[in-house]
Amino acid sequence: MNGVVASILAVLIYPGVLVAVVAALLLSWGRTSARATLIGNPIPGPLREVREVRATLERDAVLPEGAYGGIIGLASSTAIILPLIALILLPVPGNPLVDAIGLRGDLAAEGALLLGVPLLRLFVGWAIPSPYTRLAADRGARLLAGALLPMVLGLAAIAEQLTTLQLQVLPDPRNPLVTITLITRLLAALAFAFSLPVLARASTLRVGGAEAELLGGELSEVSGRDLARFRIAEALQLVAVATLFVAAFLIPLFPTLEGAGRNVLWIAGILATAVSIGAWDGFAARAPVRQERPPLSWWLGLPVLVGLLALVAAAWAARGV
Repeated sequence: MNGVVASILAVLIYPGVLVAVVAALLLSWGRTSARATLIGNPIPGPLREVREVRATLERDAVLPEGAYGGIIGLASSTAIILPLIALILLPVPGNPLVDAIGLRGDLAAEGALLLGVPLLRLFVGWAIPSPYTRLAADRGARLLAGALLPMVLGLAAIAEQLTTLQLQVLPDPRNPLVTITLITRLLAALAFAFSLPVLARASTLRVGGAEAELLGGELSEVSGRDLARFRIAEALQLVAVATLFVAAFLIPLFPTLEGAGRNVLWIAGILATAVSIGAWDGFAARAPVRQERPPLSWWLGLPVLVGLLALVAAAWAARGV
């Protein structure tokens, strides 16, 4: 296939805009349903997110005095583009860029792209002259800093284990995993999994039937099209985060799996990841709020320890080889 045609198909159809939007609807509904189930709320309809985004688009965009609408609009538009780029550059099954240009993906680039939406949300919170959004951005920055370490450690461990930053791991029935290799990849996956709720954090979840945007957050002063764009970006971010987790950590656990079984693993893994993030959201919502929290939250405890163990296990496995 011609590289230009493949690029157009990848951007507009699969795994780009069309398929990404459909996947965002399905995964967002799965996440919201899992969260609602755990906190005892009724499961929402699958099109509720669409209706809410459309209603948000119809509202007038009102920003507080001193905020620059052009900057907020640029940030919200960029927030949509970054997870789309992350999805297009992933070597998912059927991606036309894989055959056209030999796309294999890159762990470092994907990790950087997935930080885009959380960082833009913090930027907007700090850019708006409101003590509420800036305090929320301060909290979000501490949370993101705490999640960044296990994320980087997990990516580093799996890169050392695979001896490459490339994502496309070709199946090889002749090389099943040995024990230390399996342990290494499981630890790396667990370390990265700790960062998933932060990377895919949704700032507009409902709490007791009320919109979280009314309860405070980095985007609590954003409305209209800007807020709608951020909500779309968060849904696309969920797809990108779940797909990267499956590509980088779940697929390498089954190096001998081929054909239809591998494709089923892709789909089931992405769905399970999104639902698990929703389950974590529900579990966190039910947990009692403590008055005192460590500076970077609990992310610097067990998650970092698991990431370090993954690196040690990867080095041990490399020496064994």
